[in-house]
Amino acid sequence: MKLLKPLLALGMLVLAAGCVSEETLIKPPSKSTLGEKNYDHSPALNKNMNPQDSVNVPISDTLTFTDALSKALLENPRLQSFGWQIRIREAERLQASLLPNPQLEAEMENFGGTGPFDGLDSREITIRLGQKILLGADRLKRKRLADYNKKLAGWDYETRRLDVLTGVTQAYIFALEAQRQWRQQQELVDVAQKLFDSISAQVEAGKVSPIAETRAKVELSRARIDLKNALNRFESARGNLASFWGSKQPAFEGLAGTLNSPDPLPAYQSLTQYIQRNPDVARWATELQQRESRLALERAEGIPNPTISGGYERFEDVDAEAAVVGISIPIPFFDRNQGNIQAAKYQINRVESQRQAAVTEVNRALREAYNTLDASYQEVQQLEDEILPGAESAFEGIQTGYRQGKFDYLEVLDAQRTLFTSRTRYIQALAEYNRAVAEVERLIGTPLSEITSN
Repeated sequence: MKLLKPLLALGMLVLAAGCVSEETLIKPPSKSTLGEKNYDHSPALNKNMNPQDSVNVPISDTLTFTDALSKALLENPRLQSFGWQIRIREAERLQASLLPNPQLEAEMENFGGTGPFDGLDSREITIRLGQKILLGADRLKRKRLADYNKKLAGWDYETRRLDVLTGVTQAYIFALEAQRQWRQQQELVDVAQKLFDSISAQVEAGKVSPIAETRAKVELSRARIDLKNALNRFESARGNLASFWGSKQPAFEGLAGTLNSPDPLPAYQSLTQYIQRNPDVARWATELQQRESRLALERAEGIPNPTISGGYERFEDVDAEAAVVGISIPIPFFDRNQGNIQAAKYQINRVESQRQAAVTEVNRALREAYNTLDASYQEVQQLEDEILPGAESAFEGIQTGYRQGKFDYLEVLDAQRTLFTSRTRYIQALAEYNRAVAEVERLIGTPLSEITSN
């Protein structure tokens, strides 16, 4: 009996030590779960920055595509929130790895009464330490479930990361398109100004009617209005791009780079085999494992967990001590966790349906994006091969003929409109093609440059 107290104290230390987590540090979330393998060489989504490498990306007056991607990956508010979600899941895993706390009970009886129980001479003191025993491996299964929850948070982060990359890419293309249209409109204003000056000189010389000067002035005014509208569109595109890193006012004045000319397209059927790389689809394998882990945990929680206790009791009236042991076991008479078990089974069936729905949606979106890509590719090819060379040749020829007196002002104006309308459409088609490339790559999780063309 003299060893009882030291043994009890040692047991308390052992039980308390069991509550210490095997993992005391929470590591920062990984930068990617998928993109490192699939996006390093993409012409549209070609950067996978590590948020820990830098805390700030300086922006110069001329913004590059690389800086735009880096800035967004480091400072996009919604992407940062998904990074914190991973930390939350890591903390939940830490909690799931802990043992249940032991329970210390102290009890004193047979005192403060009447007769022989008056005062403290007949008191009995009991000190008991209890520990719940997890028979169904609840702790292990909770840790496993927490691991899958963390992996799902990683997939959510990856999905959002690629959404940011795609969004920045498309916003950069929009801004680059608007910048190029604005500069082309400046060129058109210069051409219209020169034509107006030429006609004004001819009017003063009495060679043409003043009506031609009026028409040229109207055309010049229209070009200046379009120039102002083009500048406004460029300003809006700049603001939209800067919003990806939480900036209210863009710090850059212009953008570097050009819109890529199209490469030969791979066949649509060759793209569909890459759909499983899309994180919106790939995540469902982890989701299914998480649901199965939840079912295993619910089944384990249906198994009663006994509580074992031990201690000692002190009898003051006889000046003696004795050991106390006990066990308590819940009786699963009504609640066997059967409702939660059934719900977990239904969740597994639901995941299968959700996965199929995700595959169907990605297929639909891929078909739509590929049609846009193919249409813009065909249009760019036709503009480059036929329309633009013809419009430029016609404009140069009519200008030469106008100076020689072979053509009148209206023919020059018509050729000018045809040329600049064709150039405008060419810029739009190039932008649509590049945006479609980014969208297709996002849907298949793979750069088009890695897929064999037709």
